[in-house]
Amino acid sequence: MVMKEIQNRRSVRKYQEKEVPDELIKEVIKAGQFAPTARNNRAVEFVVVRDQKTKDEIFNIVGQDFVKEAPVLIVPVSDTSKLEVPLEIAVKLSSYDLAVTSENMFLQAASLGLGTVWKNLREEEDHPRKVKDILGIPEHFTVINIIPLGYPEEVPESHKDEEFDQGKIHRESF
Repeated sequence: MVMKEIQNRRSVRKYQEKEVPDELIKEVIKAGQFAPTARNNRAVEFVVVRDQKTKDEIFNIVGQDFVKEAPVLIVPVSDTSKLEVPLEIAVKLSSYDLAVTSENMFLQAASLGLGTVWKNLREEEDHPRKVKDILGIPEHFTVINIIPLGYPEEVPESHKDEEFDQGKIHRESF
């Protein structure tokens, strides 16, 4: 049941020093590949980073410890050249695709007992370009976030049904 994974998925910023098997990484990425994309362009690709030196370089850009401490970083990227629209629109559509892709990956990771957190790449601080340079990502690809992945040091408490707020539902108009 998907609701179980939704309720169990919480941001994890501390990871065990335990290797994540390639098979589990593949399952997380598979969930990302099956996410819907604009015009079914399937333009999303993934950079998997395990190398500590590379993680340290990315940490030096984004400055959050969990980036260098997670056993694995997954960087979803989207090829804007696969959309036959003006570049500005392609970048926006690619960003939406990456957000949906990331959520699928978060839910799959939760179902496998792995932890994740969204690490935003701040455009105003030139994070996307810097990360693309480190990872050799071509210019025509969009990158908006990094997904640290690993076994949680502590398992966060799940959301409870009581947290559901029906008052946030509006019928027919706001």
